Amino acid sequence: MYRFGSVLGALSLTATLTLAQKIPQQKFLLTAPQPGTVVFEELMSGEIPGVAVHRVSLRGPAKHVEISDPDHDVILLILEGKGTLETNGQKFDLGDDKIVHVPLGWTRTLRVANGEALHLVRIWKELTAEDKAELSGAAYQANNAAPYVKKFRETQRYGEAIKSAKTVSRTLLAENHVPRVAIGTVETTGPDRVGAHRHPMLEQFFLGLKSHDVTVIADGRRAPHVEYSLLHIPLGSMHGVEVLEGKKLYYMWMDFFTSKAGQEWLKTHKPETEKPIAPK
Repeated sequence: MYRFGSVLGALSLTATLTLAQKIPQQKFLLTAPQPGTVVFEELMSGEIPGVAVHRVSLRGPAKHVEISDPDHDVILLILEGKGTLETNGQKFDLGDDKIVHVPLGWTRTLRVANGEALHLVRIWKELTAEDKAELSGAAYQANNAAPYVKKFRETQRYGEAIKSAKTVSRTLLAENHVPRVAIGTVETTGPDRVGAHRHPMLEQFFLGLKSHDVTVIADGRRAPHVEYSLLHIPLGSMHGVEVLEGKKLYYMWMDFFTSKAGQEWLKTHKPETEKPIAPK
């Protein structure tokens, strides 16, 4: 029998941390709830205006239905487990390391079979009047003609001047899918680093993925960042990442631009066939 689980707040297992003088982050666990239950945990509540992030865990037999809200767009980041997505008569298999975006106005149904579990991070992005006006543009219409479901490692690789040659960077969700949002991953092994840079035109979360174990530096402040921890890069800070020998860097960046013009920043990300542009 399907039951809603409780909305989790401040638990002993997950606490908002303010490490190294206010580089805020929150660690969470991929703990399966009771059978037939869906559990929601809000992460970094109110940290970025207009953005809400939840850890969602389902244990089968379970079904979770979300009716589209015209004022919010939704992105699902499948971290671990097995399930299905049903939307507008279509069905998609869900598993480890997949990104999902369903066109605005389509209902999302998640199903998990008996004996299985599914863990994901859900991003709610508030749509402003300007965002809604953008949705009628050709680029958004083309990108939202059908559901977007992809494995992380099936997405476009890009290069960036602040990263080493061995670093693998990917664009998981390019611009013009969700207004003023872009998402990608960065992966390398130590010793290595992501060079110091700043981007005052956007708010940014880092989400540590499997085996991630690094140090984030922002304006001289240092904070450890590990798997399944959501970290907020202080707005406008000069920041970078260091990974030591024997450790892995594997995080997801989530960019929330304060204006559409700010998306020019993404031009520093060049497909592998092109030469990366150094940020100004």
